[in-house]
Amino acid sequence: MSNFDLVVIGSGPGGEVGAIKAAQLGLKVALVEKAEHLGGTCLNWGCIPTKALLHAAKTWEKLQHVEELGFSIGKPSYDWKRILERKEKIVDQQRKGLRFLMKKNNITVFEGHGRLESKTQVSITDKAGKVTKIDSKYILLATGSRVRELPFARSNGKNILNSDHVLSIDHIPESLAVIGGGVVGTEFASLFGRMGSQVTIIELGPQILPTEDSECVKELEKTLKKQNITIETGSKLTGLADDGKTVKVSVEGKADRSFAKVLLSIGREAVTDDIGLAKVGLSTERGGFLKVDADYRTSVPNIFAIGDIIPTPALAHTASAEAYHAAEVIAGHKAPAINYSANPSAIYCYPEIASIGISEDKAKADKLDYKVAKFPFAPMAKAKIEDATLGFVKIVFEPKYKEILGVHIVGATATEMIAEFALGKVLETTVDEIGHTIHPHPTISETVMEAAHVASGGAIHM
Repeated sequence: MSNFDLVVIGSGPGGEVGAIKAAQLGLKVALVEKAEHLGGTCLNWGCIPTKALLHAAKTWEKLQHVEELGFSIGKPSYDWKRILERKEKIVDQQRKGLRFLMKKNNITVFEGHGRLESKTQVSITDKAGKVTKIDSKYILLATGSRVRELPFARSNGKNILNSDHVLSIDHIPESLAVIGGGVVGTEFASLFGRMGSQVTIIELGPQILPTEDSECVKELEKTLKKQNITIETGSKLTGLADDGKTVKVSVEGKADRSFAKVLLSIGREAVTDDIGLAKVGLSTERGGFLKVDADYRTSVPNIFAIGDIIPTPALAHTASAEAYHAAEVIAGHKAPAINYSANPSAIYCYPEIASIGISEDKAKADKLDYKVAKFPFAPMAKAKIEDATLGFVKIVFEPKYKEILGVHIVGATATEMIAEFALGKVLETTVDEIGHTIHPHPTISETVMEAAHVASGGAIHM
């Protein structure tokens, strides 16, 4: 039996950051992972492989218009198998890098299913059924989430796929129904639509990407419709039937239709079952979440929880920030509270959407005193150079002191540009200060400065 200062269960973006930071702070750390590879959903079935495929789709779309740039390359084509191989190569490189970081930081890795045996003991059951028990002063639960399934319409890994299955699909289907227009569903729709599939998004709610600013979503939808994508909102799925060749999709109030493939993308659920919570007196709340305090401590003082198993935004970077904070607290350091209003959302469809803080819809619903400043990408020279004139920057701000309440960007590099506002929110920057900050020329980020100028009396270049 081994003794540690900290045992981390789960090696996703939360667990691995928590383990590394704790080790850097001088703690003896163990990391437990039940999957074949470290990295959790983000590295193996989520963020990284999907973005690799989305990059391929963006490249393919650019190749369709390469003659407009003065190039002649004949009729372009793609090899989907090689695209998948590149995706796997990138993922494998990241896996190796993560293993190296564990070794570099003297973190002991245990492969197997980790469960709480007591408030200070964790058991690890490996694939052969062998059980190892380790003791620790502190425990960090970072077990993440898994794909949610519909009880009446489950994935089968053949023609009815979930977001894990679809990453290894061996061809671009002629037609694809995406059930659920959230972040994952919209990203995959944008991917397969640009690669040639006829895609239909079937969304129960009144708009796709329900947590995003409605004006940004409308701008995105105009482009998605040019990517072989049909969007059906307010549509309730009632059943799926796979006959081995196609899938019959039944939607309330509409005639049945058949698709070559169906992607179920209805969200994720917290993995808090079968990790021994009852043995230490912990129980979950609605949604399977654990309740924690501002330092991510559960009701058991030496057990912490972060990421998708607590009721905070289910984003990889959020989990990493929470784990970093928890590790500092465990090591006896004072850590500043996370400012969730400065927690960015990033969606990698094309055009991209990124946001921070509250939307105009939310400000209006809450009857806040607010104003909006907006500037499009189109006038910017760099946007024209990059063929990225779609979209805009939208700032929601409080008019008296010019405090930034929310920012919403739709367009190329939106997921990069939002970082400026994340820092701005942390530093309590005003719109005027953004406007007076010199932005390099020519860049797409000048759109940010111009939007701030709108708030201060008028844009310069429009």
